[in-house]
Amino acid sequence: MLSVLIIIMIALTGCNWFSWGLLNVIDPEAQIRVSCSGITDGTISLEVYSLNEVEFIGEGFSYKYYSNGVLIPNLSKTVGATFYVAPSTSPGSPGPVTTIDLLLYYQEVQDYMTSNPLVTEMTCTICLIGTDGAGHNILKSVTVNLPVIQPEPEPEPEPEPEPEPEPDEILQANIEIVSWEQGYDIVTIYYEIENTGNIDIDFYEVWFTIKCTDDSEYIGWNADWDVKVGEKKMGSCIKVIEGKTVTSVSIKSSDLS
Repeated sequence: MLSVLIIIMIALTGCNWFSWGLLNVIDPEAQIRVSCSGITDGTISLEVYSLNEVEFIGEGFSYKYYSNGVLIPNLSKTVGATFYVAPSTSPGSPGPVTTIDLLLYYQEVQDYMTSNPLVTEMTCTICLIGTDGAGHNILKSVTVNLPVIQPEPEPEPEPEPEPEPEPDEILQANIEIVSWEQGYDIVTIYYEIENTGNIDIDFYEVWFTIKCTDDSEYIGWNADWDVKVGEKKMGSCIKVIEGKTVTSVSIKSSDLS
């Protein structure tokens, strides 16, 4: 009798039920899969789907941040976000895909990096939280130890006198803002730098003034290496500004070496 039951279960569900156990055949739990389709401007794009005939109702995401592998407890948080993942029509085959754009970090993470300049790297582990159609509570990893943010740059240094270049050496560049955009709490400024001098630029820094509707101002910063004579290069500056609407951006200053 038991052998007949096993044969019937294999015929109905395929061999995958062995990896999930006999209980998952009797009381099936949603087999949720999560894949990353890209990371842009501090936002990760996710694709979530089910591999069996059980739906899933997402309830949110849990965030844990680590500095050099050590958990930072006061940055851990759970963010509510309701979404639906439809069941698959055939066991073992991916069901309809639900796409989600998820922020990798929030303002408190940015503030932590600013107030702790010795932190050289921060990683993030995100888990998906929800309940499937059979009532099982599910916690599914989205990212594990994903680098999410670099330390804030040092404040703009006071200009220091530099020796006058030789008459036959001209170190200069033309920097122009090409476009900018604001998505969620992240502002991205795209710019072009052209070496208009007669010697190579080994390193450059550029600062931007970002103005908001409430007349507040923020400073963005970016730097890069190696711009050859006559060369044009594109660059971008990313700045997190929480809860504000940006009205304009402009170049504040730059430094070449």
